[in-house]
Amino acid sequence: MFLEYVPGKSPVHKLDVRAKIVVFICLITALFLFKHPVYNVFILLSVVIIALVARLPFRRLWGMLAPLVPVFVMIMIITGYTYPASTFSSPEARQVLFYSWPGKRLPVSTGGILYGFTLLLRIITMVASSSILTLTTPLGDFLQLLRILRVPYEISFVITTGIRFVPTMEAKSAMVLDAQRSRGAMIDTGGMVQRIKAYVPIMVPMIVDSIRMSENLACAMLNRGYGATRDWTTLQKIEMARRDYVVIAAAIVITAIAVVMAQRGYGAL
Repeated sequence: MFLEYVPGKSPVHKLDVRAKIVVFICLITALFLFKHPVYNVFILLSVVIIALVARLPFRRLWGMLAPLVPVFVMIMIITGYTYPASTFSSPEARQVLFYSWPGKRLPVSTGGILYGFTLLLRIITMVASSSILTLTTPLGDFLQLLRILRVPYEISFVITTGIRFVPTMEAKSAMVLDAQRSRGAMIDTGGMVQRIKAYVPIMVPMIVDSIRMSENLACAMLNRGYGATRDWTTLQKIEMARRDYVVIAAAIVITAIAVVMAQRGYGAL
């Protein structure tokens, strides 16, 4: 399910959450340094390698990317028209491929198409890398990280509890949808207006279930003494190991090299 931790013993699972977040930040930083899609392809390949090392099911990753396919198509079309040839510096990028309107209007340049691919690769890489981060890290590790960052416990508890209930609500919504289909509800057919009307009855049991779950959670927290003390403990504490420092150092060095390359003009359009 979406955002649900996938247990494992891979090297990625064993990394400390702080090391994973540093690698994630370095990947995103390198991603926005280059405008040419070729360089971003290599960054995406590194994310794919990380997913292979983590032994994550690619069906899960594709399930997070599939709903964004229409967005990808729109990005390619809009970028091709909104970035004229004059915005690029290289002669290859300034080349006009064709005009979409008579009178040499609405030109589509090579740079616009290439930059559209770059934006596409950026979105795919960000979604895939953030998915790997959440799928290989227990929610308790994020909670401890927020504690280390001195985030108030009430705020961190609300954040982690909200994330924890996402898979639960997803499963409940699937059950409600199946129940409605078994009763003959035409949910997947008709126009957009008809589908919206079909989903209205589904929202009622979802809202009722969420309120009931929140009340049960509140009662369970009070019974366990929540709020009786300001100090809280954890079953396991996150600790940095040697491999975590090595991964952090390698990520920072690679990002620094990428910054130097970008300053020297590599990856420009």
